[in-house]
Amino acid sequence: MALTQEQIETFHREGMLCIPDFLSQEQIAKLMGRSRELLTGFDPSQHPKTQFKTGDNDHVGDEYFFDSADKVLYFFDTDAFDKEGNLKYSKELAINKIGHGLHMKDKTFEEITFDRKVQEVARDLDFKDPRVLQSMMIFKNPVSASSSSRENAVPPHTDATFLFTKPQTALGFWFALEDCTKENGCLSYNPGTHKTVPLTKRFVKIDQGAKGCNFIPVEHGEASQEDKEEDYKLVECKAGSLILINHSVLHKSEKNHLDKSRYAYAFHVIDGTAEYDNLNWLQVPPSPQGGTEFSKLYEPPVAA
Repeated sequence: MALTQEQIETFHREGMLCIPDFLSQEQIAKLMGRSRELLTGFDPSQHPKTQFKTGDNDHVGDEYFFDSADKVLYFFDTDAFDKEGNLKYSKELAINKIGHGLHMKDKTFEEITFDRKVQEVARDLDFKDPRVLQSMMIFKNPVSASSSSRENAVPPHTDATFLFTKPQTALGFWFALEDCTKENGCLSYNPGTHKTVPLTKRFVKIDQGAKGCNFIPVEHGEASQEDKEEDYKLVECKAGSLILINHSVLHKSEKNHLDKSRYAYAFHVIDGTAEYDNLNWLQVPPSPQGGTEFSKLYEPPVAA
């Protein structure tokens, strides 16, 4: 087992679990090194200037975004450009995210994603046919003296909103590649909200993806817990930690107020036994008709 019984119980109770020292120092160095290579090799002049937006009424959703499902594409911070469309920062500091098919297209990320320990976590959490999707490098860049208003905070949300299955099965694997603290925008979550705050909306393609994305309501029951700021729990952790995120737990991260980066690698796993419809933005291969050719984390056991 990768998880102890106590860890499994904590995850099911709280909706999030931090596992220190999951990655080796060698694995951290490989992911950091490859991420810097990708940033260095990126040519902003050949980019449509797509920005990663997280607001309810202004979320990313153009053709470049849809096509990223099985590719290695780049997304800028929302404040990366000035009014004339010129980069305000170096490209290394202007990129918010690289995704969403790193596990499919890059050997370094593939090795980490399909590592035996990752497979064991999925088994310990009773996945029958785990499929990997939405892999991404997340760059929470620092606030500098000339940029005190970086807009890289992520508001409270649930992963089920964006990766909707019936029943809900999405599981986030979030790897800290640098130390995460309150000051540099570590994750925080509202414990237990995956059980007490029902999903109210989902992020879907509009007009089969041709006109972007929007949120639609989801039928839900009554919440038995309010989402209060004072209930959020910080997840400060060292580089190499793995944070597991339940599909329906409310979580967020604040701005990075330090003068150094906060890199993380993340991907999601859904159970192939669940229904995944073509309203979800992420389809593999990308197409208006939908596609669920997601990578198998491991082969499910053959029925006797």
